[in-house]
Amino acid sequence: MKRKPTQLLLSICLLICLSYFNLHAQVYPDHFGTGNNVGVTITSSSEQGDNTAEHTLNGTGFFTDLEGSSRFLAQSALGANYEDINYVSQIGINAWLDEQFTMPYTPYLTKYQSIYTEAGTMINAVHPNEPIDRARDYTGFAFYEKVLKENDVLRNKAAFALSQIFVVSTANIDLNNKGFGGASYYDVLYEGAFSNFRNLLTNVSLHLTMGYYLSHFRNQKADPATGTLPDENYAREVMQLFTIGLYELNNDGTYRLDANNNKIPTYDITDVQELAKVFTGLSGGAWDLEFNPSNAGQPLIFNRPLNFFDMTVPMMMHEDRHEPGTKIMIDGSIIPAGQPGMQDISDALDILFNHPNVGPFISTRLIQQLVKSNPSAAYINRVASAFNNNGAGIRGDMEAVFRAILTDPEARDCEWLNDSRAGKLRQPLERMLGLFHAFDIDSPSGKLWFRDVNVLFDRIEQAYMAAPSVFNFFSPFYAEETYVAPNDMVSPEFEILHSVTAIHYMNLIEETIAVRPFRNRTGVDPNMPRLAADNSDDPFLDFSDEIAEYDTNGLAALIDRLDLIMCHGQLSAGSRAIILNAMTQIENAPGNFSSEDIVHVALYFMLISADYTILK
Repeated sequence: MKRKPTQLLLSICLLICLSYFNLHAQVYPDHFGTGNNVGVTITSSSEQGDNTAEHTLNGTGFFTDLEGSSRFLAQSALGANYEDINYVSQIGINAWLDEQFTMPYTPYLTKYQSIYTEAGTMINAVHPNEPIDRARDYTGFAFYEKVLKENDVLRNKAAFALSQIFVVSTANIDLNNKGFGGASYYDVLYEGAFSNFRNLLTNVSLHLTMGYYLSHFRNQKADPATGTLPDENYAREVMQLFTIGLYELNNDGTYRLDANNNKIPTYDITDVQELAKVFTGLSGGAWDLEFNPSNAGQPLIFNRPLNFFDMTVPMMMHEDRHEPGTKIMIDGSIIPAGQPGMQDISDALDILFNHPNVGPFISTRLIQQLVKSNPSAAYINRVASAFNNNGAGIRGDMEAVFRAILTDPEARDCEWLNDSRAGKLRQPLERMLGLFHAFDIDSPSGKLWFRDVNVLFDRIEQAYMAAPSVFNFFSPFYAEETYVAPNDMVSPEFEILHSVTAIHYMNLIEETIAVRPFRNRTGVDPNMPRLAADNSDDPFLDFSDEIAEYDTNGLAALIDRLDLIMCHGQLSAGSRAIILNAMTQIENAPGNFSSEDIVHVALYFMLISADYTILK
């Protein structure tokens, strides 16, 4: 892309950047949905006896327009192109959800193993007989390959959301070279996304990656001789972050209050200590025979280091290291002494799963991830009710939860676009993935092996499975102190939006559009047995349709198309005027600016505006 005159670009960028900090709403007077029933008459059969229709009308069962389809996919997928948007508009939201919930998929571990094997062959061709490190890089490669190439987009979005609740970070130095473990753990969330929450909770608790990350791997019963006690880390976080939260909740997510109008804690330190006893005696469930073949046939030893164990196999119980006594749970019930350790864990997880907080707590976290930062109490109540009972008497049905979130009137009906509590800041990684998806990212080799940690995290403070702590990249309770907190609202993603990350994001967008999306690590380092960037295999974006739109129909039509794909038809009149004026100046400026240049710059301006960065 040719560089534009510096003065012109600076003045235009200043105008665009000013719009970054303003929120805009868009009105759809002709869009059908609850509260927007232009030209619609509703009747019911008189034979029913009371003229009452059986179902309530809303926008989810209809063939939504392109703008509505685009907005829906922004909530239910990690990006979409024009063809995806058009497809949803043709089959309708409910039919699309039915397809996604039943769509076949390939596990992350399978994809990881394929990439690991291929990378090993490539490396050994240059460095014969050298051992191949099982780095976390390959887990990230699997993520980008799956998210950007495969069709189970809702499952990938659900797993991404769950990964920011059940946080494990392979940035941890001891997990960094345990790629198999990272891929296997992500499969717990990916394959379990539409299963039952109770199963998900068990699989998270017993996974060796989580066991190591939150230190209930090799956690032992109390030893009076040494004065040691069971590790409390997982016991605390499984309550605070994974199930019930800190304070008792009503089903609508509001806090229950005591007689003095104070919040009621869900647990205290004694509850943590009692639950910590439950999670004693767990260690690796199988030897890693590829790297430790001498252990074949040997009995498992409790206290071997992490790299002796196969991290794709759930942890097992060593009864001699498990606390055998009674445990008093948060509901006052007693887990009896002397029963098997795995039964203790099952009983404890049953108690947590059935706690009335779980429905509203998990529902709120997932709504924040998919739809909006500040859902109404009514919205939370409806989704939590789906968690409590899927309509067939089943608690914890995650398919029912995700369907409830995405089809709720507060997610679908356009009257909510103008609500003062609408919207959320798109996460940095979601913004980048949205761009990659929209313009069909590809590479000469067909591979998308993106080592995002050293490219994204240091600049925009987010990369795949690289959270700085179990508390994720940002807190769901973070509230910007000047405007958000005084209005009793939260703004989670804004915790990692500041002057540094905002500027880095704008630079990343320019580099992605004008230079390359990222350096593809499909080459081999000639000096060391590892992958390296291959400059001849740079990924690229496909703007051919946008160039054709501009060449055929002009600048206004180009902006309309980019608005539909990236901003879901919600580009505000103010932002549109700024971009149109800026692009007109560029069209009329001296120099030989190609149609591709025009598309690049128009897209850049749109992606740094509030209308893209804020999802409404």
